[in-house]
Amino acid sequence: MEMTVKEWLDESRKKLQAGNFTEADLQRLEGLLTKPRQMVLYLYSKSTNMRSAIAGWTWYDPTVSYEPTLPSQDAPYDSVIEAVNDGWRIVQFPRAELYQFSDVDNTYLGYEFILEKSISDR
Repeated sequence: MEMTVKEWLDESRKKLQAGNFTEADLQRLEGLLTKPRQMVLYLYSKSTNMRSAIAGWTWYDPTVSYEPTLPSQDAPYDSVIEAVNDGWRIVQFPRAELYQFSDVDNTYLGYEFILEKSISDR
């Protein structure tokens, strides 16, 4: 369970009186006060398999413009499973039945995985 600011203050007052208050205590407070932001990553895979290669991607950062960004032409990960191993959480899996059209070629869409990650600016 994460410490609250009130708990930090109570603990820090005791440390200050005992002469044990340090820079690390201030860094801990900074961590408590830094509000994480949610990043959203759309990865378009070549199949529903999380180990498949990435066909396309888009990155959403709530602190930047309202448009999705592509910081580079290279995807940040080679597969969805690689992103998961880096701490991204899957919010939505692709539904394979949405991509099975006999009269329309829509394979350019890829299989959409939506991932999210909370990032703190420390």
